[in-house]
Amino acid sequence: MVVGLSPRTADEVNNQVGMILRQFTDNKESIGHFHEWLASSDLKAEPYLMTPEEETLIKSAIADLDTTLDGVDTTFIDRLTGLF
Repeated sequence: MVVGLSPRTADEVNNQVGMILRQFTDNKESIGHFHEWLASSDLKAEPYLMTPEEETLIKSAIADLDTTLDGVDTTFIDRLTGLF
């Protein structure tokens, strides 16, 4: 965070942490859905026309990211964002 833009109150800290954690949760869910879609998609076919190497690279990157994010213990994230 840039000096001078630090939260000045507990309310600002709570708001910023809440926003970051909700974004994380949203991104984790989006990546999971995209991973599922990619698993059943042929990116070498129309309309994508990727090379086999490109398809492998993209699918591997998303799969690895999804797996890593699934490994994050979200117990406290869920509590802080009210998702118990």
